Amino acid sequence: MSDLIVDDFYTARNLLYLGAFPQALASLAQLTHLSGALDVEKQSLQCRAYLGQHNYSLILDQIPSNSPTPVLLAIRQLALLKQQGDSDNVPASIVGVIDELIADSNNLLDSAFVAVAAQVLVSARKYDDALKILVLHPKSLECVAMTVVAYLAINRVDLAQKLIARVRSWAEDAPLAQLAEAWTNLYVGGSKYNEALYIFEELAQASSVSTVRLLNARAVCKMHLAEYDAAAELLQEALAMASNDPDTLANLVVCSNHTGESLEAKARYMSQLRHAAPDHPFVRDADAKEAEFDRFAAQLAQ
Repeated sequence: MSDLIVDDFYTARNLLYLGAFPQALASLAQLTHLSGALDVEKQSLQCRAYLGQHNYSLILDQIPSNSPTPVLLAIRQLALLKQQGDSDNVPASIVGVIDELIADSNNLLDSAFVAVAAQVLVSARKYDDALKILVLHPKSLECVAMTVVAYLAINRVDLAQKLIARVRSWAEDAPLAQLAEAWTNLYVGGSKYNEALYIFEELAQASSVSTVRLLNARAVCKMHLAEYDAAAELLQEALAMASNDPDTLANLVVCSNHTGESLEAKARYMSQLRHAAPDHPFVRDADAKEAEFDRFAAQLAQ
């Protein structure tokens, strides 16, 4: 593998992690005449960029259900999962395909496959199964980051912190390692909010890209620090970049409760969110609270 190809993949991956999906696709488009494992890696990174753009139908068109390539088939399952809204009930058919792929030990040699398969398993709350395969690749940053996600999901922030401390010895400056550390800092809270904000701002400056993902991350830190006006500015910038981004809209609903925006503005954000992502966790939580309120109101009216 030439140094040029290694560098181009490295750049594309980091752009992908930061949420710069068009830039990642442009970087990958420069790689031509690839074959074998290199072509598979290019395809997998392209499809993961499409995932970030919510272009699930394109992925399903490009990757057939009988694809012979495990990592692409795992990405297909992730696209199917996200297409149906990331609901609490992950279809058994999706998990079943991942379980079948994991059963072949040869597939577990590929860290990219393991990272994507683990993402599906974490979404299905099969945390033990995800951690069992992630541990096979302790020097893969993607597997390390996914392990951190799994640890935080099961409230084992202590394990996440220990893992990040070990990663600093060999990948301290890697963007994905820094992102994992920032996620953990956000989970811990308190004085760690400032540290998380610093990491997100440094990543934005170092990469020279402004993405919806990083803007939202910085805005969440600002809200935790009670800097709501600053958070609102970041979220409006993100909204200008992607007017129907679900996380931006959800964060705007929360932020608007502290910035004195009108009820009409809050209602507009919520309406946009319901239209863009009716199965978003924020929408489901709001609907559950409204249903509970209505139930109590009905009881009191009797």
